[in-house]
Amino acid sequence: MVKLIFIPSKLIEKIWRLVETDIQKALERSDNYADSNHFKRNCINKVFQCWILWNHEKEEEKKYLGVVITEIIQRPLQRCLNIRIMTGKDRERWQHMITLIEDFGKRNKCDKMELIARPGWERVLKQFKYKKSHVLLEKKLKE
Repeated sequence: MVKLIFIPSKLIEKIWRLVETDIQKALERSDNYADSNHFKRNCINKVFQCWILWNHEKEEEKKYLGVVITEIIQRPLQRCLNIRIMTGKDRERWQHMITLIEDFGKRNKCDKMELIARPGWERVLKQFKYKKSHVLLEKKLKE
C-alpha cells in the first residue's frame, strides 16, 4: 500500500539522501534553475514542504517511490499551494494522492493549487479537474 508521508522540517536531514537524486533529476529537466541544496534549505527553513511516497508492502530498498515538494505562496489577494516538484516511479500507483496535498492546501487556507509541469502532467491531472490556464514558453539568452 502506497502512502503519502509529510516530512517535518526537523527530519529533512535524515531523509534527504533518499530524495536528493529525484529532486536533482527534476531540476535538471527544468533547466537547472536551482539545485537540490536550495530545496533542502527551504524544506529545513519551512519555506517548502517535503512529502515522500512510500510503499509499505515492499522490501526495504524498494519502499521509496517518489517525492513531492510544495510551497505555500501568499499573494496580495490569494494564497496558493504550489507543487514545485512531483516525481517518482510507478506514478499510476500514487497520482491520486494529489487530493491529500489539496487537503493540506485547504487546511492551510489556500485558495488554489498550481504547478508548472511537463506536458504529460496535463493529461494525468485532468481527471482530478486540473485545467490548463497558462503555458510557460521560454528561450535561453545565454548558452
